[in-house]
Amino acid sequence: MIERAYVHVGGPPGSGKTTFIEAMLARADALTLAARCLRDDTLAQARESAPRTHPELRRYRQAGAAGAAVYTFPGRKSDTDDFFMTNLMMDYSQAVVLEGDSPLAYLDLSVFVAPAPVRTEPLFVRRARRQSPDKAAGGAALHRLLSEPGDLVEALARISGEPLAESARNNAALVDKMRAILGEVSAEPTSTSAQGSKKHWSVADGYAGIEHAGLVVVNFHHGDNHRAAEALVADVVRLRKDKELAADILGFRGNRIPVTAVVADLADPNDPGRKKAIARTRRAIRARSS
Repeated sequence: MIERAYVHVGGPPGSGKTTFIEAMLARADALTLAARCLRDDTLAQARESAPRTHPELRRYRQAGAAGAAVYTFPGRKSDTDDFFMTNLMMDYSQAVVLEGDSPLAYLDLSVFVAPAPVRTEPLFVRRARRQSPDKAAGGAALHRLLSEPGDLVEALARISGEPLAESARNNAALVDKMRAILGEVSAEPTSTSAQGSKKHWSVADGYAGIEHAGLVVVNFHHGDNHRAAEALVADVVRLRKDKELAADILGFRGNRIPVTAVVADLADPNDPGRKKAIARTRRAIRARSS
């Protein structure tokens, strides 16, 4: 049984995503469909179209795609099955490449195409982790219970029933003891706020999604800052080696999926980085479709 391989290509506008897909399609060993995917949360349901004059779709077809379509979907309100029920997906294929926003949770390979930075800039920055409104409100409510004995007694009445609340009303020592216990497991709101704003590592603006990619391509053109492009690739590799970065950005389990990160001139068919990137996508497709 032949299964389809799914490759998603993301990155900021103008980074070279379509150029990468053209190169991928030109060297594809498998029959491949291509979809331009856009998330639009104002929609009530997903939409599919395949205009002949659409510039990206025309480039897909000219590069060798067996079929191409634009798929617009409403994010969380969209069911994954909506994509699989499109006219595009009714056609036979061995691989599907998605450009833009991904409607699928599972992918065989996630590719991030980034433009070469103008100057050397860190990929990772430290930001304050803001406390959620719900958590802040909960902390304030608990602080009120600790500071106002009457509020604590009324809370006991709602949670545990009137008998226990009545005992608390007649026993000031019991109220003090409960307040002491609550105080041990909760800090004052000012302390909680300070803890909530603790700095942590995150991905710099413009590179969201690069942390989860299995293939990162920094699209370098003649005249671009090659040193800055190489530094960006080094940071991508460092993410999976630095424990603090991995814990903050990828979670405590980290991401054990190996990453291929290259500097490549996607417009040059002879560029070594481009060849390496295309070879990585071909391996991912062969592993699933063969």
